[in-house]
Amino acid sequence: MRFFRSCDLILPDRILKDGGLLEDNGKIVCVGKREELELAAGSAEVVECGGNYLSPGFIDVHTHGGGGASFMEPSWEQYQTALHTHLDHGTTTIVPTSLARSIDEAAAMADIWKKISKTPGLPFVPGLFFEGPYTSSNQAAKGVGVGLKLKKNEIKESDYKALWEAADGSIVRWMAAPELEGAMEFGRFLREKGIIGCMGHSMADYETVLEAKRNGYSCVIHLFTTMSTVTRKYGFRHGGLTEAGLLCDDLDVELICDGCHLPPELIQLAVKCKGYDKIMLISDSGPFAGTDLTGEQEMLGMKIIIEDGVAKMPDRSCFAGSIACADTLVRTCYREAELPLWAAVRMAAKNPARHLGLQGKKGELTAGADADLIIFDDQIMVKSVYVGGIKIKGGKH
Repeated sequence: MRFFRSCDLILPDRILKDGGLLEDNGKIVCVGKREELELAAGSAEVVECGGNYLSPGFIDVHTHGGGGASFMEPSWEQYQTALHTHLDHGTTTIVPTSLARSIDEAAAMADIWKKISKTPGLPFVPGLFFEGPYTSSNQAAKGVGVGLKLKKNEIKESDYKALWEAADGSIVRWMAAPELEGAMEFGRFLREKGIIGCMGHSMADYETVLEAKRNGYSCVIHLFTTMSTVTRKYGFRHGGLTEAGLLCDDLDVELICDGCHLPPELIQLAVKCKGYDKIMLISDSGPFAGTDLTGEQEMLGMKIIIEDGVAKMPDRSCFAGSIACADTLVRTCYREAELPLWAAVRMAAKNPARHLGLQGKKGELTAGADADLIIFDDQIMVKSVYVGGIKIKGGKH
């Protein structure tokens, strides 16, 4: 048994000062005030947290890579590098994100996914997120989507069933633009298979989004980014995917809070509309997350530029993904958007755990949950990382 002491515990609705946590065999036994746990700790191994915060590990449900490596390439070496990088920054559960470009690629990534759980020292990976290939419109498929030629005008049952079979149970989330032909049938298929249906890279109007909700879609990816908003038809204004994401209480939404994709006021607007329960912080990071690289780089055969804390297309007309890890997302919400720290952590841990069906197991400091823990200071700099109660050597010290 281990006794984590001299720490401020980040709980889902508050911060408990001078707290403590007992862990045994990879599970949280109890949490509370330090002095109340001293007796129960007995001869347990003491982990001194030095007055820092003790937090549940972060959960990133949308990331394309890190550490110079890509989740979009079916390479075991690249997956390991990217997973270790995000773990160093406090992400203990992660959903690698690909673009579902071919059956062979889906099968290769499924094989890699199966190896992860058998390899010690890695974050927990419940499955993969297929962000595509079902995007639509010049606006929605711009940026990296243009380079990868992701624009697709139809969702065919034969195509997605073949991808699903090749993925062999590895898909936990799948995205489509709901205005595409075949999107409603696809949503019902995802619901039947227990896959989370997501909407994004879309020019759908408000009514189409409502129809998509009824047909199995339950999440809007990277709200405000590459999606429809208010338009006019014959003088009449119509809402888009952005407005539906903000207004529909039963839709989860992602936010890229890297300090670049969204200004503080849009983060605050999302919180005002959605509260602290339906927002998930995501990195949407590319291969250069967690690195110090800047200037011209190459990503998936395309030229990009890293500057101002973000990846950009060469003409600087739009972004090409973030270079953030989860600690940056929490820091941005706390320091720039001025949200409570417990709320920022909730959106980076408890909410995505619930979204993935892992409530009570991941994402919060509660008895019976997995002891996926991180220690960080008031600058949100990660000091130590524990997965299932085991300290990961790759964690920053």
